[in-house]
Amino acid sequence: MIPYLHDFVSQLPRHVQDDIQRHSKVRHLARGETAYRKDDEPNELFRLLEGGIKLCNYSLDGSEHVTGEFRSGDCFGEMGVLDGMPRVSHAVASKDSHVSVISKEHFDKLCDQHPDIYRELNLMLCRRMRFLYALNEESVGLKLHARLARAIHRLAYSHGHRDEQSGTYIEMSHEELSNILGASRQSVSKELKLLEQAGDITLRYGKIHLHDLAQFGEKYENALGMEQVVPVYDDDA
Repeated sequence: MIPYLHDFVSQLPRHVQDDIQRHSKVRHLARGETAYRKDDEPNELFRLLEGGIKLCNYSLDGSEHVTGEFRSGDCFGEMGVLDGMPRVSHAVASKDSHVSVISKEHFDKLCDQHPDIYRELNLMLCRRMRFLYALNEESVGLKLHARLARAIHRLAYSHGHRDEQSGTYIEMSHEELSNILGASRQSVSKELKLLEQAGDITLRYGKIHLHDLAQFGEKYENALGMEQVVPVYDDDA
């Protein structure tokens, strides 16, 4: 479990956080609106205050492939601000959202004034590298059934809610899962049914219920001989 997987700000000293806030502006994004598009110049760095942001790209036939989704407190857009290269994906509001935005110019000056920013930023990037390494291992080493189960396990921690029976559920459509996994919706639906038949989950009205999150994790977490890398938040299940 990795707290602050996408957040380098909250661990900074209070006066540094205040300085960042003073140089930032709040921007509203309606659902479907972009914070930036693929190949845009990286002139701003973002922190999600409220709502949801997904990183995605589109194939030639228009299919969406989601490479990440952020929650409140998460930072994004830092890679381009650091290396100056164009954006590699679209950052799209998955719901009405508010983001804190700081320009590259102001951010560079603050980094020079507060070396703590570089330290926390480097730690966040290292945590992300671990996460991406684990995802890459999954994509080349596991079949769709295990990849889907592990994705559900991760999402239960980062996007999960408690149900009336003290279980955990996530609100995620078959299409959204297929976009995350880069698989067809039909294939994902088939594997979800197999997980349900095995007694691991229950499917109800756009929700996926896990009866026992710990047991589910034990069954699929070590499918590659390595633990899941899971982002956790203060209000997680």
